[in-house]
Amino acid sequence: MAKKLTKQEAVRRALQHFGNDAKPAQMKPWIKQELSIEMSTDHISTAKGSILKAQKGKPAKAAPQTAPTKKEVSTSAPRTASIPLDDILYIKALVGRVGPEPLHTLIDAFAK
Repeated sequence: MAKKLTKQEAVRRALQHFGNDAKPAQMKPWIKQELSIEMSTDHISTAKGSILKAQKGKPAKAAPQTAPTKKEVSTSAPRTASIPLDDILYIKALVGRVGPEPLHTLIDAFAK
């Protein structure tokens, strides 16, 4: 009997087909049509993140974030201060993982 194709492997094949920048919404119909596997875009996004992290040699789970110390948080910094590149890249990855709408909701909650 042939080995059953896992959803993780389906996403891996879709990434090979479309490339690492492929969006889950783009990959979903291809996975359904070519591999006969139904997956939600959230599941595809999670699997994609796990696969790409493993390719970079990073652990699949993110390391726990610690709260910044008082020395790291500058309360007198002007609001127009530039944003460090690492923070920008982290936000970009977060948008790719959860999508822009949940982040807009989160930003709006903090802005109030």
